[in-house]
Amino acid sequence: MVFRAPVRTAFAFAICVRIAAVPLAAQSDEVAAARRIADIAAVALDEYALGVADGRVVNLPEYEEAVLFLGEARRAAVGLRPPVAGATAAALDAILGGVREYRPAGELRVLVDSLRMSLSAAVGIPLDPSPRGVPSLAAGAAVYRDRCATCHGPSGRGDGPQAPGLDPPPGDLTNPALRATSPLEFFRKINVGVAGTAMPAFQGALDEDDRWTVALYAASLRAGEADRRAGADVVRRLCPDCLPLVSSFAETAALSDDSLAALLAGRLGSAPDDAVTQAAVAYARTAGAAEALGLDRRLEVARVVTRARDGLAAARATALSGDREGAGRQALDAYLVFERIEATVRARDPGAARAVEESFAAVRAAIADGDVPLVEASVRDADSALVRAASGFAEESAPGLLFAQSLLIMVREGFEAILVVGALMAFVTRAGVPERRKDLGLGVLGAVVASLITAGAFATISRSAVASQEALEGATMLLAALVLFWVSYWLVSKVEMKKWQAFVASRMDKALTSRRALALAAVAFLAVYREGFETVLFYAALFATADGTATSAASIGGGIVLGAVVLGIVYYVMQRYGSRLPLKPFFAVTSALLYLMAFTFAGQGVAELQEAGYLPMTPLAWMPRVPALGIFPTIQTFLAQSLLAAALALALAWVFWLEPRQSRGVTA
Repeated sequence: MVFRAPVRTAFAFAICVRIAAVPLAAQSDEVAAARRIADIAAVALDEYALGVADGRVVNLPEYEEAVLFLGEARRAAVGLRPPVAGATAAALDAILGGVREYRPAGELRVLVDSLRMSLSAAVGIPLDPSPRGVPSLAAGAAVYRDRCATCHGPSGRGDGPQAPGLDPPPGDLTNPALRATSPLEFFRKINVGVAGTAMPAFQGALDEDDRWTVALYAASLRAGEADRRAGADVVRRLCPDCLPLVSSFAETAALSDDSLAALLAGRLGSAPDDAVTQAAVAYARTAGAAEALGLDRRLEVARVVTRARDGLAAARATALSGDREGAGRQALDAYLVFERIEATVRARDPGAARAVEESFAAVRAAIADGDVPLVEASVRDADSALVRAASGFAEESAPGLLFAQSLLIMVREGFEAILVVGALMAFVTRAGVPERRKDLGLGVLGAVVASLITAGAFATISRSAVASQEALEGATMLLAALVLFWVSYWLVSKVEMKKWQAFVASRMDKALTSRRALALAAVAFLAVYREGFETVLFYAALFATADGTATSAASIGGGIVLGAVVLGIVYYVMQRYGSRLPLKPFFAVTSALLYLMAFTFAGQGVAELQEAGYLPMTPLAWMPRVPALGIFPTIQTFLAQSLLAAALALALAWVFWLEPRQSRGVTA
């Protein structure tokens, strides 16, 4: 049978007519049968494309699998209602006839697509259900180890413990030829199994989410973690605008690696077979997973806003063509797209959500009136409102603020370390044991080394937890907020000179009475490492508030360098002249600044967890929005910062009122 274009069109139309005549409501067993047939037909075509080229068989096993698949689909058609079953059987016979005549795969794909569309219309639902949630690579790896590794091997090379006894052998999932296969196609094969092989159908053995997760994991085995890390750098550096696309598994699930390469190549400025593009593809393949960017609410907002803007532009073009009714529908559809994130935007910026709502209403009114200039103006306003809605999630700390915060962290932590070590050095000298200065020096050196190791561990954790980057950043900022608040309170509590001297003396007395050199080293180590650990923690939180650009990194780095210079000058002055720093105003001012940073980090940390989907967003209409201070109009950020404010009030009451009264009472 030779399929000419008019014949194919008429054939597909006949199937649609026959199936459209039956009711759209379908029983669940018929839905399952329809999905099975559609999946089998799609998989058969994939196998056929690998087995036949230029009208001849180039891979007999693949060709035979295609024939087996279509035969299985033909038998599965009995699960459909008679009218649908008859039309489906005829369509499958036509496809099988083309397979036996070695027709081009592209020609047969038209028939398979028509069959899928017709079956979808018959049962009234899509035949390729999207995952209900964002798939997890870790969950997919667990399913793979449990269900697939015994045959396909731990790394997917087809070398599992059961592989030697299987004929045909299990497929090599790392084979470069699978670059033409998408996670969706893996999902279909997992659903129906592979005819003539040991691979069973998992549609009844695994739930839908597990099948999607293992499909994504199987599709990721062609690249390693090093490839994905390199690809992440390529995409973020050369095509940051690609992130909204690659972070959506719903959009990349149906794309093969080759399709992703073609899509990214133009944006990266390289050819599809370039190493740069292939690295980007390795990252894009799994970027939509929960462990990567799949839960990033900022990127979700960017995706939805892009779709809404595209819909708005289409409505404008339709309105200008004179089709007011069609333009009105398109404008409404575009607004309904935005509705998916309306609550999220309202929680972050109520004014932006309100502006989008009002501007779309104006667009629909202008389209209904047929006033072309008014349509143009209202569409521009609506587009601007959408851009504002997206920009609210793209705001990061300004470079000047990052520089100031970085400088404050370095100077504050370094000052305290210098003060503590200097006081300890002076104390052992006055105590008549100057030889113990060496022990203090060893403790300081150990603390510096431990701080560097801590920084390295933090950086490693950050890289390996690309999965939950938003969650990690949010948790880091909340932890930093708690430590900052405690340090702020500690400074206030030592603002009086007598209290500071008593603190140093108590630490040294314990060490001197122990008669052990390690005790002195431990005092210096703990005093300095506490500052080093806090510094690492605070800088991790500060980098989390930045946007990852060179400008932000330079701003933070500049603060570190200038802070180190200031500390060097202070150390020189202390050693050369023995000058005393005015501790009371220094402690008071830095305590206030640290509390302000804690307040900011608390709000930004909660906002990060909200954007990652780990915390809900409950809007507060009356609350202002000040991102630089971590103030966002949600109940969750308000509660976090209110708790800090209440804790500050209690701390001040204790230090300046309750504790002095208690001390006077004890003295009396």
